[in-house]
Amino acid sequence: MLEDQFEDLKKRIRERKWGGEVTMTAMPNGGMLIRVPAVPVKGWNRTEADVLFVAPPGYPSAQPDCFWVEPNNFRLENGSTAQASNDGNPIPGDPQPRSTTWFSWHLQKWNPNQDSLIGYFHTILDRLMPAR
Repeated sequence: MLEDQFEDLKKRIRERKWGGEVTMTAMPNGGMLIRVPAVPVKGWNRTEADVLFVAPPGYPSAQPDCFWVEPNNFRLENGSTAQASNDGNPIPGDPQPRSTTWFSWHLQKWNPNQDSLIGYFHTILDRLMPAR
């Protein structure tokens, strides 16, 4: 199921013609780190950023939570820090050191029989645009 959802996500990103290849990397804790490169954004201190999120062990019964943007120092256009974000929280279980900005953004509901990686990614986009 995860692999099928990942392939669907990759297809959707390719259709948008965003730069780079979406990747999914196994983590030592059993989760999968998903990276969507070169996501276009407006109202931030850059015009694009790489978005990372985790499909936790037990996905889809276990829902995704939070996301990260790379590189760090991802700020609003005026230079201020976005609400519910900081540069000090690493991706849990990620063996590779990264410079990211963490967004403490949580789903209000999750149905493992209906929700998907694409839906979660759209939640991330809704958080990033408009910038706040």
